[in-house]
Amino acid sequence: MRIFYISILSLCLIASIFAEWQPSEIPENVQCDSDSDCFLFPSGPLSGGTALIYLSCTGGKPWDIDSIRPVHDSLAWTIATCGKSRNHRSGNLNEKDIIKLAQKLIESGRVDAGDIFLYGFSGQGAQALGTTLKYPGIFAGAIVDCAHLGGISTFDPNASINQIFYIVTRQEDWNRQQNEQIHSLFGEYNITDTLIIYPGEHQISEVGEVFRACKWIEKTANHR
Repeated sequence: MRIFYISILSLCLIASIFAEWQPSEIPENVQCDSDSDCFLFPSGPLSGGTALIYLSCTGGKPWDIDSIRPVHDSLAWTIATCGKSRNHRSGNLNEKDIIKLAQKLIESGRVDAGDIFLYGFSGQGAQALGTTLKYPGIFAGAIVDCAHLGGISTFDPNASINQIFYIVTRQEDWNRQQNEQIHSLFGEYNITDTLIIYPGEHQISEVGEVFRACKWIEKTANHR
């Protein structure tokens, strides 16, 4: 009886680990795995395509996918959230989990290797920028939203020459100067990017702004 009780207890503990969210909290057609990574793939047959990995300052949640769902619905991009990458955690640990998520997307057969973009705001914008620059063989570019430059550990202009960056800042953003600096640096090395300066202070982009960023990336990539 005691062995049976321990087994049931173990199963309950395992279930609690893998059921971080209630089914009612997971948006329609979103799948989440044991790493707390969540995915929204385009419908239809398996085929390669573009993916956007959303990095949240507090760790990606399934409902973060709904916050930028038009990117999936209108552009047929895969959207994924990285559950473990977050602020106030080792950037190296974040990096490992982001790369692991990218590998899952590639192995799914629905995303083209080299066609994965990162999105992050503020501290996770810095993470997105640094990780994309460090691994140009995995990531095609990034949407860098009001980020600082503290996440950059590696920058090889030759390796990043085919990457695409969409940099967002605000007129009163405390990171505006750093965003202007990275835009200037990319221009110096002929790395494709754009700098968008919206009104306001340090704040995360709205869904329409993220959608415009993805549209610009898609158009820019198609005209190469």
